[in-house]
Amino acid sequence: MPFETKPMPVSTRPKRLASAEAEEMVVVNKSRRYTYRQIGWHGQSGLFYSLDEDPSKYEYGSFSPMWICVHSDIVEKLEV
Repeated sequence: MPFETKPMPVSTRPKRLASAEAEEMVVVNKSRRYTYRQIGWHGQSGLFYSLDEDPSKYEYGSFSPMWICVHSDIVEKLEV
């Protein structure tokens, strides 16, 4: 018997390419440098929002940026 699936819901979320520009932050520790890119928002309600959405329309409390590590490399010599 073939595997059956239910129809997918209509997606109304904004779409963004992974390569699209967004805010970035760099964190350096003793031996590595990490680059993070903002990919969306995390609301106090526990819901996640895409970067192009405005969570203030739906969140009664606060919301904060959601980051993903997009690159890491070894730091040879830390410049001060």
